[in-house]
Amino acid sequence: MNEPQVTSPIDPREMTRIDTGQGEIHIIHEMTFGDLLISTLLMAIIIFLLINRVARRY
Repeated sequence: MNEPQVTSPIDPREMTRIDTGQGEIHIIHEMTFGDLLISTLLMAIIIFLLINRVARRY
C-alpha cells in the first residue's frame, strides 16, 4: 500500500516507449548544451572546409 511514488522531471512527450516481451524500454530524447555545441562546431568545420575547397578552384 505504501509504494514509493516516482516523480520525474521528464516530459512524457519526449520519451519513446518500446514494449518487449519482458517489459517496457523507455528511451528519453534530450539534447544537452554540450551536444548542441559539438554539433554546431562540426557543422561549422564542414562548411568551412567546403568553402575552402570551392575557393581554391577559382
